Amino acid sequence: MNVRYKYIVLCLGITGLFSCKDLPPKSHGPIKLADPATVITETDPGKLQDMVTDLKPTIPPAVIDTPKPTVATSKPDTTKKTTATPQPLATLPAGPGLKAEFKDLTVFIPGIETKIAGNPNLRNANGAVYTLLSGNLNGNTIHTTGNITKFSQRYTSVIVLKGKNGTLPLQSLDETTTWAPLKGANNNWQLTGLSENELAYAAATSSEIRNAVQQAGRSHHLSQKKIQEWLTVLGNPRAPNQKPLTVTLRSIMWKIDGKDPQGKIFSKQIRVDVAM
Repeated sequence: MNVRYKYIVLCLGITGLFSCKDLPPKSHGPIKLADPATVITETDPGKLQDMVTDLKPTIPPAVIDTPKPTVATSKPDTTKKTTATPQPLATLPAGPGLKAEFKDLTVFIPGIETKIAGNPNLRNANGAVYTLLSGNLNGNTIHTTGNITKFSQRYTSVIVLKGKNGTLPLQSLDETTTWAPLKGANNNWQLTGLSENELAYAAATSSEIRNAVQQAGRSHHLSQKKIQEWLTVLGNPRAPNQKPLTVTLRSIMWKIDGKDPQGKIFSKQIRVDVAM
């Protein structure tokens, strides 16, 4: 009896279970915000996990559009270019005088008479030596042609003993100056400072001057009597520029530096000896 009753109850339960699927869904109405009855709060950690795998896409860097540099195009130069016109060569004054004609340089000193030593053709020479026969150098002007960059001068002075019978140069009492620039402009160079009272001279005592007179007499092959006569003319001067002694120009030298038309540097020297 009990077994039969249990069997009937089981059949009724199964029949009711399948019949519930055909029932229409029950409507609960719209969901209200903040309504505790409609808010679902899940407390199971397993059901709160994110089931979607994080995506880590490879995003290429943004391409920055940089402007291309502008290339400056050169424009033709329409401005007129002035070309340097060659300067005309300096002209030399006419008349007699010393005239030294080198390949790239000509030197002219007017109003003096000289005699050249050696070959007068100076085209390929580096220097020349002259002897002054007449005329004045002090206060004169040296005229030149050519591209001159530097003009230097030096001279040698000598003490001369003067008497009624002539002059006696004292060669042991000469003085040579150092090179010094000569003043000038437009290829003209002024000769100054060559007068007797302007010339440099060697320092000497009274005894040194007497010894110089004796040496000069012997070098000129004078007799002892003639040498004694010159010592008598000398007297007892205390300085080389005291009378009867005078400071005299013995020789003068010029060094001329310049450039030829091709830009090559040249240097020429001229010496003028004063006849005694």
